[in-house]
Amino acid sequence: MKLVLICSFFGLLYADSEPQREYILFEKVDHDLSGCLDRNEVDNIFLAFDIDHNQEVTRTEFENDWLTLYQLGNAREANLLFNKADANGDGHLTHADMPLIYSYFDMNSDGCVDMNEFLTQWGDLKLAPIDVSVIDAGDTTVAPAGTTHANNGHHGR
Repeated sequence: MKLVLICSFFGLLYADSEPQREYILFEKVDHDLSGCLDRNEVDNIFLAFDIDHNQEVTRTEFENDWLTLYQLGNAREANLLFNKADANGDGHLTHADMPLIYSYFDMNSDGCVDMNEFLTQWGDLKLAPIDVSVIDAGDTTVAPAGTTHANNGHHGR
């Protein structure tokens, strides 16, 4: 199962645009071809990032795989998605976090994440506001809303 998901992600590398990658990802994880992702299918998307197979995905694993292995987007998007998925804020994605992930994607709570919900919610991550109060004048990176840079928002004064 894990091999199938990893192969699916590699197929995303050859897609031309991010919406196309998202569409391909949906199609690859919809194993029963129902046009609807069930809880297990959505869970498997996120748990595929558990490279060391210890039943938890760290922020580092998630971001590294997001950026380099699967090339799904940029670091900001990886951080936003990780922050949304880490329901208990412990810095790890585990089976305990999966219900929140599923409910995020299942917008109408009908027990089915259809293509529209999947693309809408995935795209919504890219539109999340940026907290400009944590931008350091000498730093060209931007922290996602709700997070801080290593300087904890202080601007060196």
